[in-house]
Amino acid sequence: MSTLETIRPAPAVLRHGTAGAWAAAAIACFGLSVGAALVLHLTQAARVDPVRQVISDYALSPAAGLFAGCVLALAAGTGCLLAGLGRAGPAVSRSVVALACCWGAGLTLCAFFPTAPTGAPMTFSAEVHRYAGLVLFVSLPAAAGLLARGAAHHPAHRGLAGRLRRHTRWAWGALAVFLLSQLPVLLSPSGGFDGPLFQGLTERLVFVVYLVLLGEAALAVLRSGRKPC
Repeated sequence: MSTLETIRPAPAVLRHGTAGAWAAAAIACFGLSVGAALVLHLTQAARVDPVRQVISDYALSPAAGLFAGCVLALAAGTGCLLAGLGRAGPAVSRSVVALACCWGAGLTLCAFFPTAPTGAPMTFSAEVHRYAGLVLFVSLPAAAGLLARGAAHHPAHRGLAGRLRRHTRWAWGALAVFLLSQLPVLLSPSGGFDGPLFQGLTERLVFVVYLVLLGEAALAVLRSGRKPC
C-alpha cells in the first residue's frame, strides 16, 4: 500500500465530515432567521401587534427587507439540513425531499409575494402568499413524520425517530390551534374582525415548534458527523 493510500481519509469519514459542515451551516441559517425575527419584533412593535397580527404583516412594514431575509434564511437552512441528512443520518426518501422542497418553495414565495393587511381585500400577491403559506405549514410536519418513520428502522437512529415523532405531534397540534385562531377573520362577512384576535401569537408558536423540529434534526446530523467511524 502506498503512502498516499495510507493517509487518504476513508470515504465514510469524508461523508460524515461534510454532513457535519452542512448541519453547522443549517444551524447558522436558523440562528440568523431567529435573530432577524427578534429584531423585527423589537423594532416594529408599534406597527405589528405580535398577538393579533401574523408574521407576514412585517412585509408591509418599513422592515420588509429584513422579513424577506428572515424567511429566506429559514429556507436556506432547510436546504443545508437536507444536504446534511443525505450524507449522514437516517435515510431520506424521495417523499421527504419533495415535502422539504415544498416547505422551502413556500417560504420563498412568501418572501417575494407579500400578504394583504388583515381584513383588507385579497390581491394576487396575497393569494399567492396564502396558498404558499398553506403548503409550507403542512409540508414540514409531514416531512418530519416520514423522516421519523424511516429513522425508526435503523437502531442507531431510533432515539432521533422518537424525538421527531414527539415534535411532529406538537407541530400538528400547534398548526391546528393556529388555523382555529384564524376562523373569526375567515368567517367574518365583511372580511374584517374588530374583536380579539390571537392568530399572531399562535402562528409564532407554530414557528417555534417548527424550529425545534428542524434544530433537532440538524443537531442529530452534527453529532453523527463528530462520531469516529
